[in-house]
Amino acid sequence: MKRTINHKLAIALSSAVLLFSCQKDVSKQQDPSLISLSATNRIDALSGNKSMQDQKYNTFNGPEMQMGNGKVRSWITISHTGVPQEIGVELTDKALEGLPSSAPEGAEINFMIPLHKKAGEVTPFDHIEIDWNPFGHPPPGIYDKPHFDFHFYKISLAEQMTIPDYTPATASLFDLAPAPGYLPAIYQPIPGGVPEMGKHWFDPTSPEWQGQPFTSTFIYGTYNGAVIFFEPMITMALLQSGQSVHLPFPQANQFAPANTYYPTQYNIYEDSKTHMHYVTLSNFVLR
Repeated sequence: MKRTINHKLAIALSSAVLLFSCQKDVSKQQDPSLISLSATNRIDALSGNKSMQDQKYNTFNGPEMQMGNGKVRSWITISHTGVPQEIGVELTDKALEGLPSSAPEGAEINFMIPLHKKAGEVTPFDHIEIDWNPFGHPPPGIYDKPHFDFHFYKISLAEQMTIPDYTPATASLFDLAPAPGYLPAIYQPIPGGVPEMGKHWFDPTSPEWQGQPFTSTFIYGTYNGAVIFFEPMITMALLQSGQSVHLPFPQANQFAPANTYYPTQYNIYEDSKTHMHYVTLSNFVLR
């Protein structure tokens, strides 16, 4: 899990977050120009054919950005009662094409995706980082397939960039676990840590740790005793297949910050007409 991020790009994107947050909210009810899937199709996919005909919500988009040969942007839907419905990224089909394939083994290519300021008002999330791993990463035989890491960060981009290399001098910051209850009890830490990212925790009961091929999984990230990101990890093959995945992930008992909405499910799906790809978190609960 080497880091290859361009610091100038990170600074520029940090500025983009600030500038975009100051703009007037872009919000329209069930506007197909904002989200390619219709409201009915989106909720059908996520909650078992639950009708949205009488439910009202607004969609708030982050800025459109280049990824591969296509585009990516973040978005969040929020009900008129102030409850987040779904948060994630929308990728054009060509965003999965033209990605670097010559990075050194173990390296990754990073895309920082700003969130609309509304996301921070109803969720703990500040921004999203998409990491493309053309060779996968350790451990061998588990996560060594080409895949994406979708980090939903609870800390600012500036804070993220201060996370140092894992060395004997900094190991205690990475290895300090959150207080009991702030991670699902079943999760275990991956040794070491990643600069400008943090320490990763995995679920040993996930299918890829039970002899099944890795297709998607859910990771938590920590640093200096705090949970700092939620991470669906998804293979390129699964995204390209257009297969839909809607899975709950293990939950903690304690949350920081409190009194905001946290997701309990991650989703992967495709619009069969536009071939737009979606990776999202949903089924929010006030914690």
